[in-house]
Amino acid sequence: MQSTGELAAGRNPRDLLDAMLATPSPVLTLSVWRDRFIASRIDVDDNTSKNYPSALKKACEAFGDRDPATITADEVASWVAELAQSYKPGTIALYLLSLRMLFDFIGLEPNVARDPRIKKPKQVREEPQPPSAEHFAAILEALGERWRLLFVTIEQGALRLGEAVALRWGDVDAANLHLRLPRSATKRDQARWVYLPAWLIETIEEACPLEDRVPERRVFGGITEASAYQAMLRACRNAKDPHYSPHDLRHRRITIWHQSGVPARELAERAGHARASMSLDVYSHVMPPDEVTSERLLALIEP
Repeated sequence: MQSTGELAAGRNPRDLLDAMLATPSPVLTLSVWRDRFIASRIDVDDNTSKNYPSALKKACEAFGDRDPATITADEVASWVAELAQSYKPGTIALYLLSLRMLFDFIGLEPNVARDPRIKKPKQVREEPQPPSAEHFAAILEALGERWRLLFVTIEQGALRLGEAVALRWGDVDAANLHLRLPRSATKRDQARWVYLPAWLIETIEEACPLEDRVPERRVFGGITEASAYQAMLRACRNAKDPHYSPHDLRHRRITIWHQSGVPARELAERAGHARASMSLDVYSHVMPPDEVTSERLLALIEP
């Protein structure tokens, strides 16, 4: 009787039967879309690609088993408010930005993570508090010998930790007292040159025989960003100093440059900042730390 009715209505009963027997398509959850999104980002460097899983971890903990189309703006707003109880505003902003990018990749219209009702916690930018000469010297003394040259290089050249750790002998221009930072090693994806004083370049050269300086060999071999961060954490504790991170050594050098009268444009070029105003905004109100003499630094880093 049902087949007769289908025929009378101009429909093929076989189509109805096939639809009843067909296996429903599996729902693509947010976690599945996350994996596809990360795999698709062939346009970013390795460091950025490695950051996506951690940036999307909290979103997948909250919505990972859900069909993204069922997630509402109110739920995202509640999720952000819950994160605010435990995480810093900058971290929450990163998590929300990553979720917005994931929803854009999925093609959700509208993108509920971009709903204007979703408010991020206010982020108050703290002025850098770089270590004084006394604190810096105490940290170096508390460090093991294998770490000192790395941290002095970071401080003297205003390098980011990742830039220093990734430095290879092929990027050392000892004749002209420069280090070359390729695009792949910089935060802004823009190559730059870093000047180092002659005494430091000579010390770096002494750390490795000339015949062993193959271009791809790392200058600070066997050191990772995580291990360097932990080494400095221990050194601050053992020296009974306030806690400083390796990035504070970069702040220290840029502050000294600024307070010594380096022009804004040149300061931005040395620091690798996108705009001269950024360098001035961050460092114009910081008290200048005094220098540690090169003689004292050499005494600490030379074997």
